[in-house]
Amino acid sequence: MDKLIELGELLDWYGMLLTQKQRAVVEQYANENCSLSEIAEREGISRQGVRDALKRGEEQLRAYEQELKLVEKFNRQERLMAAMRTLIKESHVTDREKELLNMGLDTIENVWEE
Repeated sequence: MDKLIELGELLDWYGMLLTQKQRAVVEQYANENCSLSEIAEREGISRQGVRDALKRGEEQLRAYEQELKLVEKFNRQERLMAAMRTLIKESHVTDREKELLNMGLDTIENVWEE
């Protein structure tokens, strides 16, 4: 997976656990594709300060994922749900049964969104 995409995903899950400054720096870097110099100018800090905040923020995000594995579990669930939907679609049950099975999967998927 592309490093910036991965960093953005980690930020989505764990960003609120970073300091405000770290979160702002990582968001601009990962989501807005800003350079260190651009972020430094926006934040009123040195390029080195941006680099340090970015490095600390990224390390913390990776540590949270290593411990909690929320992104890994979510992605695994997404793959399993897609496979289950394919199985339902290809199964030889009635349309009503397919509808009920898909409604059950929708309920499971909604748990992550609450």
